[in-house]
Amino acid sequence: MKKIINICLILLLTLSFSCTDSLEEVNIDPNTFPSAGDPQVLSAAIAYMGYIVDQDLNYEESMLWSQYYTWGIGVSIGNEERYVSAGGDFNGYWQRAYANCLTDLNYITKNSSSAAYRGIANVLKAYLFQGLVDHFGDIPFTEAISGAIEDGSILTPNSDSAEAVIYPGLVSMLDEALSDLALAEDDTVGEDDFIYQGDIVKWTKFANSLKLRVLMRTSETNAQGSAVQALISNGTFIETVEDMPFIPFSGSTGDQNPMFARAEFGVGMFYFASNASLNLLESLNDPRAEVLYTKATTGTFAGNLRGIDQGTIDDEPFTAPASDYSMASEYAYSATNPAILMSPWEIWFLRAEADARYNTSDDAETAFTTAIELNFNYMEVDDAATYISSLNFAGATTLDDKLDLIGIQKWISLNGTQEDEGWIETRRFDRPASRIFTDGIFQTPPLSVLPSGSFPSAWLYPESERSLNPNALPQRQITDAIFWDN
Repeated sequence: MKKIINICLILLLTLSFSCTDSLEEVNIDPNTFPSAGDPQVLSAAIAYMGYIVDQDLNYEESMLWSQYYTWGIGVSIGNEERYVSAGGDFNGYWQRAYANCLTDLNYITKNSSSAAYRGIANVLKAYLFQGLVDHFGDIPFTEAISGAIEDGSILTPNSDSAEAVIYPGLVSMLDEALSDLALAEDDTVGEDDFIYQGDIVKWTKFANSLKLRVLMRTSETNAQGSAVQALISNGTFIETVEDMPFIPFSGSTGDQNPMFARAEFGVGMFYFASNASLNLLESLNDPRAEVLYTKATTGTFAGNLRGIDQGTIDDEPFTAPASDYSMASEYAYSATNPAILMSPWEIWFLRAEADARYNTSDDAETAFTTAIELNFNYMEVDDAATYISSLNFAGATTLDDKLDLIGIQKWISLNGTQEDEGWIETRRFDRPASRIFTDGIFQTPPLSVLPSGSFPSAWLYPESERSLNPNALPQRQITDAIFWDN
């Protein structure tokens, strides 16, 4: 009897303690996070960035407007090839950048107690905002991603001046990132960082490299010589492939390169090599041509590279097989290709240009040579030295001659990995003193709706933004120049 009484007392005590727990505390699934933490939010943002970079940016418009490729056989010629654009064409990029990536990254910068996570998030925020500016110009920045009550409930943000507000703001954002990264402890961030797996040294190099890109972008319109000199003297940068920030893809279902997955979901990669690109590569006897493009395997050009002039697919026999032409190689188009955010050759070209313009602590010729060597090595092409010698950078006696060499080689080197950055840089290097692209390399598509010699220089504001935001700016033309363009 005494034993039974003791058991009853134990049960009553247990029940009395249990009743103090609220239903919310008891009814928690131990296998589900009640809210996302820094690791989950960061990994989600980076995953979306992979899609943005290699599908929204590198594919279609940028691939064609950079004149690396032209429309191929099998379907009616597309609007992109005729320079016909509608605001709805760019809804996806805008929405994914703001609603997915920037919202997640902003959550980290505002709420995280970790200097490492805040630093990483600010680097990626600056990367995304710069991309938006370089395509659209003035965009929401100071009032962007402020829809939460605690952020002011701003659901219809105004746009800011890209020149006066956003670009200076990007430099400040990167400086804040660098300050946080300097305080960050090792091993704070792990596998949720798909780019560097928490390597703070590499994130610091990425931040400095991106800051250099931002400062150099305005070189033709608002020189930042002193800031560039100081950065080159004191910063560490992406210098090798081991430093390169990229988002990897295994190639398995659900983890394929976004450009590849998007194309294969439709009609496949049907674009042909553009003669704008091939003609230049062949004139320079550039061995990278055979890595960037496949050789024709049938027809009279079998065993050789064969492109077509930009936008002239209607002049080709409709029944001709694609195998009669050169197309994207596995280097440029593969399920396992990474989405490269910045490459070491891009940075070395920036450093070559910086020294040529502003006399930094670098040597322009050495940086120029290093950029090409790194690109050759990444493409597994031999004898970079002979090719570099043929370019005779040392013989370029004027700044414009040096900039022409840098601009053309940078455009070639970005082919296959950073097509969008290639298009952006053609606009910047095509300057009043030397229209190397619009008056030289580029070809006007016969069906272009623009005048001969005129090419796109901006993206239209998305229809979704203009429909839903009463404070959205009026629509622009695709020939409008971004503020740093000239």
